[in-house]
This record gives sequence, C-alpha cells and structure tokens, in this order.
Amino acid sequence: MKYWLRGWLLACGADDAEVDRSLGAQTAGLLWHRDSRLYAIEVRSAPVSLEQARERTARLRAVGCDEVLWLCPPGYWVPRIQALAVDDFAPDGCGYQVTAGLLETTHSGLLTPSARTRTLREFIEDWVAGRVAWGIRDEDTGGWATVTDWEQHTSAQAAVIAQQRRELVHQRTALALARKATRKKDRQLDRLQRDLAEAEEVAQRLAVTRRRLDDHNRVDAGLRYAIERERVAVRHWQLITWFAVFIVVTFIMAAMIMAQR
Repeated sequence: MKYWLRGWLLACGADDAEVDRSLGAQTAGLLWHRDSRLYAIEVRSAPVSLEQARERTARLRAVGCDEVLWLCPPGYWVPRIQALAVDDFAPDGCGYQVTAGLLETTHSGLLTPSARTRTLREFIEDWVAGRVAWGIRDEDTGGWATVTDWEQHTSAQAAVIAQQRRELVHQRTALALARKATRKKDRQLDRLQRDLAEAEEVAQRLAVTRRRLDDHNRVDAGLRYAIERERVAVRHWQLITWFAVFIVVTFIMAAMIMAQR
C-alpha cells in the first residue's frame, strides 16, 4: 500500500515521496512534500492506540512534519486523530475505500461525519491539490472536509455562537429581572414576617387580657351571687320581722279587747 501511495502522490503532483524515510530520530512510513510543506502518512492495518498515535504524531511534528495522516481500520479512534478508516488493506486493483474520517455539511451548514464511501485515490488527489483539510469539529472529534465545507462550517458555527450569545444576553436579562423580583419578594416576606411577629405579640397580649377579663368575670359572678344571697336573706328577715310585728300587734289588740270586757 505504501508504494501505491507513493506512486499516486507523485502522479497527483507531489514534488517528492519516499517510503520509510528517516527524518531526524524518526522514520515515517511515507514522507512527501509539495512546495515548502512536508507531510507524513502512517499506515496501520491493526487497531490504533490513541495515546501511541498522538505521541507518534507529536514526534513527527517535532522533526518537521507539517501534517500527519493515519490510514487505519475503522474504530472509535478515527475521529480522534488525523486519520482515515480504510475497510480493506489488500483490495483487488488497489481500490482502497475510505469508510470513516470524512465530513460533509448538513442543511444547517455544520459538518457531520459522512455516510458516503469515497475512494482513497480521490482523497489523495484532493489532498495534494489542497482542496481538503483536517480540522476540529467539536470538543473531542475532527475529520477531513473540503476547504469550502470548512468555511461553511465556520460561518454556521459563528451564527450559532452569535445566537447563543443573544440567548445568553436574554437569559441574563431574565435572570436579573428574576433576581430583582426575588429581592422584592424577600422584602415582602420580611415585612410579612414582621407583621406576623407583631400580630403574634398582639395575640399574646389579647390572650392575657382575655384571661384577666375571665378572672374579673368569675369574681364579678361570685360577687353577684353573694349579693343575691344577701338580698334573699334580707327579704327573709323582712318577712320574719313583719310576721313578728303582726303577731305582736295581734296580741296587743287581743289584750285590749280582753281588757274592755
């Protein structure tokens, strides 16, 4: 595969391409350059370790490579490194097919992983011509897309960021209004709590006054009962007195009558 890549790179316009070339302390699987830029291609037919791939890419960049392309089997590692997934590393007629790692624009203008299969031959041709580039799509993943698609993606992202900024301003305004309303409610609540405390104090004073009134009412009722008993006793004594007077008068009259006879 490396020698096929070398031949196709030269056919597409690369200035030079060499297999297993040493570059400083590193040996790249395939090195090619065009104008002043140097590129490396690493071919792996087995699953790729993200940590090792990133370390290898960093070492190649440290010795002068501007860009490193990984050709590897499909897997979760493809969108996390500068890679393309090749479904078969020994196809008939060198018809290598790229199944993952490419991006395409959606109706919103944002890039998303492409579901279409593309030949590695077409990708190499566009890569050498500078029509495709690798970039970060979100926080964790990236991919290869045309420069035009990246421009649309950037514009769409800028529009999304502007919309999110406007929404953030609206949310901050709503939050400020909510905080203002909350402070107003807090003041109302404090006032109501003070009113409630005052009402409880008044209620306690009223309860004390009510107990005092009840005590006075009981004393008053007792006095009224005692007075009523005294009145009844006075009436009884008055009756007894009148009865005694009546008896005395009766005896006097009887005595006078007896004396006249």
